[in-house]
Amino acid sequence: MMIRLFFAVLLAATIPARADDVPLPPLTPKGQYRVMTQDDATSTSKCIGDPKTPMCAVETLLACYQRNEPNLCEIATGTKLDPEYSRARFENAKPEPQLSYRVVRREVLTDRRFPWQPGHLEDRPNEIGMQAGDIRIDILDVTPGRESDPGYTDISPRVAYIVRRYGDRWAAIDWRPPYKPVYLGPSGFDP
Repeated sequence: MMIRLFFAVLLAATIPARADDVPLPPLTPKGQYRVMTQDDATSTSKCIGDPKTPMCAVETLLACYQRNEPNLCEIATGTKLDPEYSRARFENAKPEPQLSYRVVRREVLTDRRFPWQPGHLEDRPNEIGMQAGDIRIDILDVTPGRESDPGYTDISPRVAYIVRRYGDRWAAIDWRPPYKPVYLGPSGFDP
């Protein structure tokens, strides 16, 4: 009896998350957008700094880079930042006034549906980069005029975030463009 209970618990611990087990964010309708500002009160998200859902982890990471607050990156990723990276990235950076964005895709990953080849994570050396049960949330930057700004150097306005559950918290473990961007000229990239 004890052996059956042990295997039942072990099996339950290895079953990946299903869509009804995780709070996936709603897709943002076309023509609408979410806003990230320098202030929690004027930002759409009400959970920055508290990664209790996959979207809260992503929005905490967005706030880190939008506001140049490295402590938010550590909260969003669940890891300590490399001091050299932190100094180079945040020391002289100016906060952006506002980011407008949309959630354009969200899903629970299965072992047959990864947006890129999983590999090992630099800041989590004993973990694989993606696994079944991780959450994918694609964010599209729709900030007006962003692509015409000479300081805007991102290669893609769309980024896929991979988020993983760690107990009762979520952590953004990887993020990058979900495809090879195609440059379309002055109008920018095709999202």
